[in-house]
Amino acid sequence: MFFWYDIDVNLEDIKSPLPPRKVILNTEVENENIDPRVSLNEQEIKVESNIQNQPPVQIEKKKGSNKVFLFVFIGIILAICIVLYLTLFRTNSINNQVVLKYWGLWEEENVINGIIADFESKNPNIKVDYKKNQLTGYAGRLNGRLAKSGETDDVPDVFRIHNTWIPMFRDNLAPVPKESVIKIGLETDFFDVYKKDLIEGGEYLSVPLMYDGLVMFYNPELLNKVQAAVPNNWWDLKKTAVKVTERDESGKIKIAGAAIGVVENVDHWSDIVGLMMKQNGVNLNTMSADNEKKMKDVLDFYTLFKTSDQVWDESLPNSTQYFASGNLAFYFGPSWRVFDIQALNPNLKFEIAGMPQLPTTASTPTDKIGAEAELTNIHWSTYWTEGVNNKSKHQKEAWKFLEYLSSPEVLEKTYQADSLLRSFGQIYPRKSMAEKISSNLKIKAFIDTANNASSWYLASETGDDGVNTEMQKYFKDAINGILAGSKNSTDAVKTLLSGVSQLRQKYGLIK
Repeated sequence: MFFWYDIDVNLEDIKSPLPPRKVILNTEVENENIDPRVSLNEQEIKVESNIQNQPPVQIEKKKGSNKVFLFVFIGIILAICIVLYLTLFRTNSINNQVVLKYWGLWEEENVINGIIADFESKNPNIKVDYKKNQLTGYAGRLNGRLAKSGETDDVPDVFRIHNTWIPMFRDNLAPVPKESVIKIGLETDFFDVYKKDLIEGGEYLSVPLMYDGLVMFYNPELLNKVQAAVPNNWWDLKKTAVKVTERDESGKIKIAGAAIGVVENVDHWSDIVGLMMKQNGVNLNTMSADNEKKMKDVLDFYTLFKTSDQVWDESLPNSTQYFASGNLAFYFGPSWRVFDIQALNPNLKFEIAGMPQLPTTASTPTDKIGAEAELTNIHWSTYWTEGVNNKSKHQKEAWKFLEYLSSPEVLEKTYQADSLLRSFGQIYPRKSMAEKISSNLKIKAFIDTANNASSWYLASETGDDGVNTEMQKYFKDAINGILAGSKNSTDAVKTLLSGVSQLRQKYGLIK
């Protein structure tokens, strides 16, 4: 980074380094050489004669004075040239400098500005203007800005989006150049999940700087109380949740087994349902009878936790708060919920494991699941990623910036800076960096399952008022209809799939 200083040269202030010179003429006539008895005219003649007889007057010249003046003159010229050069250089630099507008969401300015400063020092012709946005209304604001030509100051060149927003911003995203794909290592060093989520038409449409997904939080104290192991499948989870659940004298749940089965007070319910769909082989690209049956099975199974198992209900507080209170055995959420729970109850001891799975064959007896049956290995991803405005005049510089941000060195610096503010930073997106943070047991489950994760348009807490919000509404209506008894699951699924079909056309969904 260059620091500019204004240089004012005042020629009047430049003085000779020598003191003032005094020239002495040796023309004085000694008084004793004048005879007072001689007339004035005669004395004048004598004086004149004496003067004429004196040796020539020598004017003393100080050696080097001409050189000093020459040096001063050259110095003045050099000073003027320097001023002109710096002025022209500064003008040209300003005129040639590219300013990238970067819209982010989570990074505090005191963290990201240090990273940006290092990039600018290595790329003096590029300046990055970072803006931290609030999530509320962000998707709408971003969409409005990107609709502009890209020539105005308030249009971002680089911006953060949720990985499920690609259909919403498809027309605004510049594909990642092949050279950048290679330099970054998207194909070779990044988790496999990104190949499923971020590629359309054989091209990456964004660059991920982090990873996140859905995992199972559990309270070991409550499990030890009923001498239960950590379940690795949904059937064992159901059994354990029933064992853990306690009620007071009025029958109200006091200790809840699992936050699942309803919609209103279960954080990330849509992610749970989305994962169950994937594990059960639901393919919403094809509206077939087989898909209808598989979807019906998912909704029936999800609501069982409320209807028959009764391990959770709508009367309980929000699931995040209830888990933090120590009264909930199983809770499902992404990595950032760790910070929420720690803030709500710093003394709570909790652990994290991968999500429960289903048997790979539907005919497996329930008493064989987990012990003998082979289980699926399918997980759920939900994370944020960086895109480049395809109307930007500075796409070359934008990709250079993202190549820098996604480099191992900068990812590590960002993680360390974030770790000063909370218990850990954003989970690395690179396979080669996994070992650096896998010893943190709050992170390990995310890293272990990333390669086998994928997403769909049921991601919670994105605040998009778009594809996820609209999709959740159809699923919410179906689940609430089943719970209320106003619809059987068969009719609920038919209505649901009709709504899904409309959204597929509206957003051009391809997965």
